[in-house]
Amino acid sequence: MKPTTMMKRIKQGIAALLFCTALTMHAQSAASGSGATASLWAGVDYTDFKAGFPVDSNYRLSGIGAFVSYSRDRHWSLDAHARFLTMKSWNGETEQDWLIGPRYSFLRGAKLRPYGSLLIGAVKMHYPFQIGDGTNFALAPGGGLEYRRGERWSLRAGYEYQTLLDSPRFTNETHYGIKPNGFTAGVAYKIFGRK
Repeated sequence: MKPTTMMKRIKQGIAALLFCTALTMHAQSAASGSGATASLWAGVDYTDFKAGFPVDSNYRLSGIGAFVSYSRDRHWSLDAHARFLTMKSWNGETEQDWLIGPRYSFLRGAKLRPYGSLLIGAVKMHYPFQIGDGTNFALAPGGGLEYRRGERWSLRAGYEYQTLLDSPRFTNETHYGIKPNGFTAGVAYKIFGRK
């Protein structure tokens, strides 16, 4: 399968999953509500990653992204991220992330909430010096802290470690699994929900 076809199918799958999730949402009055209720948050973040290519280099990539977080449970949520790492580029190297997966929040009633996540999806790399492009399936475990600032705003700071399976994908290069990793920081706004 061509990388562009794989990327298109992953994007379609993420869109379908978000659409199906939206169909399952329902309203609940505050008076009858007890326990958890559905909520949807949307936000933007800044990412600063160690590029992972060339291997063992200290080159970094950074950029902005957007995310949504949907929850119907006190601890679990489904997060989807789109990131565009085009700043601090080393000779044209860039990265695009399209990831989705579960996030578990600890200490759910507190303002400061540690969390862990496991995102999966596609990462598209444009390698330096125009040597090639590659779109790879990615596993991205991570964790961090969320700080709830009032009822509608939250701040997040975290660390993510990506493994791009079977990468890099260009001629005459061993496939060893590039591992971009680094920090993210962002702000989110609650679109609806009580918790």
